[in-house]
Amino acid sequence: MTRGFCPGLLLNKSGFTLVFVLLLNSLLTAQEVDSSAVMRKDAPNLYFDCDVCTIDFYRQNIPYVNFVRDRRMADIYLLITLNATGSKGTLYKLFFTGEKNFSGQFDTLQFEAPANMASANIREGILGALKTGLLKYIVQTKLLDYISYTVDLPEGHLSAEKVKDKWNLWTFNVNAGAFANGNSYSKNLDQNYSGSANRTTEKIKTETGGWYSMNQQEYKINDSTTIKGFQSNSGMYHFLAFSLGKHFAFGQFATYFKSTPQNLNHSISYYPGIEYNYFSYQEASRRQLRFIYRLGARFQQYTERTVYDKSSEWYSLHSLVFQYQQIEKWGSVNISAGGWHYFNYPRNFSASIYPSISFNPLKGLRVNFWCGFQMVNDQFFLRASDVSPEEILLNQVNLKTDYNLNFGGGIGYTFGSRYNSIVNVRFDLGDNYW
Repeated sequence: MTRGFCPGLLLNKSGFTLVFVLLLNSLLTAQEVDSSAVMRKDAPNLYFDCDVCTIDFYRQNIPYVNFVRDRRMADIYLLITLNATGSKGTLYKLFFTGEKNFSGQFDTLQFEAPANMASANIREGILGALKTGLLKYIVQTKLLDYISYTVDLPEGHLSAEKVKDKWNLWTFNVNAGAFANGNSYSKNLDQNYSGSANRTTEKIKTETGGWYSMNQQEYKINDSTTIKGFQSNSGMYHFLAFSLGKHFAFGQFATYFKSTPQNLNHSISYYPGIEYNYFSYQEASRRQLRFIYRLGARFQQYTERTVYDKSSEWYSLHSLVFQYQQIEKWGSVNISAGGWHYFNYPRNFSASIYPSISFNPLKGLRVNFWCGFQMVNDQFFLRASDVSPEEILLNQVNLKTDYNLNFGGGIGYTFGSRYNSIVNVRFDLGDNYW
């Protein structure tokens, strides 16, 4: 008698094996979760507020805190701001604010990145400052038992000899860039070059620089028609400012500019100015309220005669600018408003305002708005000759306008798990091949 095959018996054995494996995996996972849950419970919750940081890097390198998705869930609120330094570098400031059990505790650390410092080194520098800042809070938790540390001091760190700077605080910066694209019917080439020399101390700040940019375009309409366009902008500037205490500064500005779209063969300006900051300059990374007044003269020579029948002219003018900036854990506000007025043309002026706000009104909700509006009544450079459709389409010439307007905004809402410390980089959802 031939022994028959029994799929029912095989299925039962396979089913039993599958259930056993799943049960064992569930028990092991539960033990792992229970163990890690205890550690996570003791770890403080950190809300990381930095618009320019790659947060995954810090999640991977600081596994002993819980990165949470909303500041209202945090035991520690961290705000990172950045400001340009006199040497063309960037000063990152880390503001720690204790919440809940850490309420009333505040700390500020900083990391200075020299000009053109590699992004990897900048991240490591911020990471070091972040770990140092978190230590104060970690020692107040049960994680204190897991802390060990060393203090590595470089040889001769207590030497009283002052460091001598052979450059006398001068910093030089040179940049060049190009961008091109094309297809079977069009070509586009952009080039830009710039350079500057800067020296910054607590009392004096000065900078001199220049730039050149060029754009070439070519469009093939058909076999017999090709449109070509060219525009360039170039200029130089000099700036010198003197500190007058904690709230005032005095400075002078000189500029040279030429532009094909603006019909400018030469434009030379000079104006001294004074600035008042309602807040101390030491608070500039968190809040500013500045009023800047400039008074001076400008000479312009035009490539073609203008609609005012001028080939060149002098202008006397002044400017008042208002700037407000505040960065807090609820968000940030930036407002800039001001304009120019001409003494020898009392009816001519330009005025603009650029407000923006980003805030977190409710748990998980992030809202931001920005706009810009400019009233234009000082286009003395407009050429008298007719403008061709090709020049308009290729943006080769500026046209008369009464205003410029732009605006935008966004809103986002996140809900679900409060923790977001886990990093998993498998599959890149940001590529273009989905």
